[in-house]
Amino acid sequence: MESNKPETTSKVAVIGGGLVGALEACVLAKKGYEVDLYEFREDIRQMEHVPGRSINLAMSVRGMSAMNSIGLGNHIAEEYGIPMRARMIHTVGGDTYPVPYGKEDQCIYSVGRRYVNEILLTAGEKYPNLHTHFHHKLTNIDIDQAKMVFSHNGEEIKKEADFILGCDGAFSTVRKAMMRRPWFDYKQEYIPHAYLELCIPATADNEFAMPPNYLHIWPRGQFMMIGLPNQDKSFTMTLFMPKITFDGITNAEDLVNFFRRILCRFYSPYW
Repeated sequence: MESNKPETTSKVAVIGGGLVGALEACVLAKKGYEVDLYEFREDIRQMEHVPGRSINLAMSVRGMSAMNSIGLGNHIAEEYGIPMRARMIHTVGGDTYPVPYGKEDQCIYSVGRRYVNEILLTAGEKYPNLHTHFHHKLTNIDIDQAKMVFSHNGEEIKKEADFILGCDGAFSTVRKAMMRRPWFDYKQEYIPHAYLELCIPATADNEFAMPPNYLHIWPRGQFMMIGLPNQDKSFTMTLFMPKITFDGITNAEDLVNFFRRILCRFYSPYW
């Protein structure tokens, strides 16, 4: 496999085996670095269900460029991803109109987050200089010395590297360690919105319930809903809305009224 090996092989620790960490590990391994990828979960490829909520990916040219850098772009474009050539806007009155993403055949791709994570982990197995360690939870880190302590199956494991990349998500242990250093500014602020994943299943004839080559959007001012097509002919729907509005829906009647009168003023066959 092609490799631009650095003059002095550096040992890199990548913390977090999600989309960012798995991709970064592959890119560095391809360049010839010795890479250790640490993930606190078990291998998601062996899991029936991955806990936690996630939003489907609408992969644009930036994401495709990253996937192309390790040879996976064609797989997304030609085999797995569903091309979405425009936004399909759904008005309150029930009308629809498309807003193209680009010209001619330009599009973005609907892909499943878990699937992309899985193929990135599998791609990493092609590099003999990339070593993936599951069930490794980072518990302590020395930023200056690039030393780490992990909890693995109840045991404490100490590791070292030449440098460390923190790709461990919203509650990053690496970032917490950096926050203890002088002059490190950090601010966290919660927005009033939350989100909820819903689903429009395939029809009885196993077809898409809506035109599939669009990112469907229901814009409603303070909130909106989007729908992305899946390979099994369903749509993953994500409703973004202020938490106070979510809290106001307390029973089935409230829920039906919300969709019929507020989100889609005229009854839609999709609900």
